Amino acid sequence: MSTEYVPAAEVRPETFISRAADHVQRGAQRGRELRTGIESAIAGYRRYFEFLSIAEADVRAAAAASHARLRAWSPEAAEEVAAVAEGAQVPVDELMEVIARTEIMTLAPASPTECSTVSFTRSGSSLAAQNWDWAADFSTLWHINDVGAVPGQLRHVGIAEYGMLGKIGLNEAGVGVLLNILKHEGDGVGGVPIHMILERVLSTARTLDEALEVIHSAPTNSSSIITVVSADEVVQVEIANAQKCERRAGDPSVSPGTESGFLLHTNHFLHPDLVPGSLELNATSTSRARHAHLERRLEEYSARAGTSSGPESTAELIDLLTTGPDEAPVSCTPAPGAAYGDRSATLVTVQIDPKRKQIDLAPGSPADGLQGNRRYQL
Repeated sequence: MSTEYVPAAEVRPETFISRAADHVQRGAQRGRELRTGIESAIAGYRRYFEFLSIAEADVRAAAAASHARLRAWSPEAAEEVAAVAEGAQVPVDELMEVIARTEIMTLAPASPTECSTVSFTRSGSSLAAQNWDWAADFSTLWHINDVGAVPGQLRHVGIAEYGMLGKIGLNEAGVGVLLNILKHEGDGVGGVPIHMILERVLSTARTLDEALEVIHSAPTNSSSIITVVSADEVVQVEIANAQKCERRAGDPSVSPGTESGFLLHTNHFLHPDLVPGSLELNATSTSRARHAHLERRLEEYSARAGTSSGPESTAELIDLLTTGPDEAPVSCTPAPGAAYGDRSATLVTVQIDPKRKQIDLAPGSPADGLQGNRRYQL
């Protein structure tokens, strides 16, 4: 891996497989085996923070503040983070610059990177998929994350950026998580890192309710949307600083137009209680255009499907997430000649089928053909 740009679909990610006796041994293994990638991720984010005009001292202070909050919220998770740092032979506060990168980025006036998520709720066979879009310059700085169970924790498989314990994925209990970044007035540093909340859900939640309990228990300062997926239901938790609100398909008070069972999300707030004070990620955000495009595609899907009970597989969701050059960039590819920091791309396409306990991970966007797709059965 390197910090040089590589087209996302051409990346063949490293796979980290851990089968340790406890969480500390697991963290140490992660640090040892992924040391080169972790060092590259730290360097990559330092360059990116500089591009975003965030002072080095502010980065360090923000990382330390999130580290302190993590230790108070989940000492066990903090122990594993410390073990990763020791195994990689990097200071833990430097590792936290990667783990808390979402919180650190609240110090920047804008975020140039966005995502699109589609899910379908049907009792016993819900489905979800996401195009994970991020800065294209990080196309080689993620890996497949196959994290074995340890006492009191669950096996989970997904993707993670180097240095993170978890990110987007599915656990052996059939609980999965997806992530989109948001922006709101009052966002700031020092909250529990959103990526550690995701990891705690994957490691500890055996049910949808347990996942929601983990999310709501975390003291947060930044904004994101976590989509929690189980076989019986999909729930979106919008986070605006310390506030958290849920959206569910078929609830007209907070999720109008979702009677069909579909829930969409891009990168602007949808819950009516959180829309006041919400902000666009940047001046040229495509979030609303992508959301409108997905709504039109769902209308077309419903017209074709007629009285059917909805999608039978995540492949139908991937069809919705596939766009061409003249459409809103749900499948995101950098413009030719785009400069560092101004080029976004769909780095990974994720499909989650909780009933089958199945997750598919493919470098690049669905428009690239999913040639490197890896399927895992938990």
